[in-house]
Amino acid sequence: MAKVIQAFRERYHNFKLYNIGDDYPEDDEKRVQYLAEQGFLSVELESKESPERPEESGSETEPEEKPKRRKKGVSDDGDSDA
Repeated sequence: MAKVIQAFRERYHNFKLYNIGDDYPEDDEKRVQYLAEQGFLSVELESKESPERPEESGSETEPEEKPKRRKKGVSDDGDSDA
């Protein structure tokens, strides 16, 4: 199924307005492909036949903690007069 990601009026559907988040009928594959290339649709691939990915050794990866960003010229103690 194709999802609308940018609002547009479809000239081949009597200028029907498709809003963001609407489902677009996939009757004409060439039209769906064209609208996706133009940035109006997002085509979702249906992969029911492919098995799910197995879990990686049972452990979840934790996100790395990044240091907080500071403004230029600010020292560690917060005193701007130093």
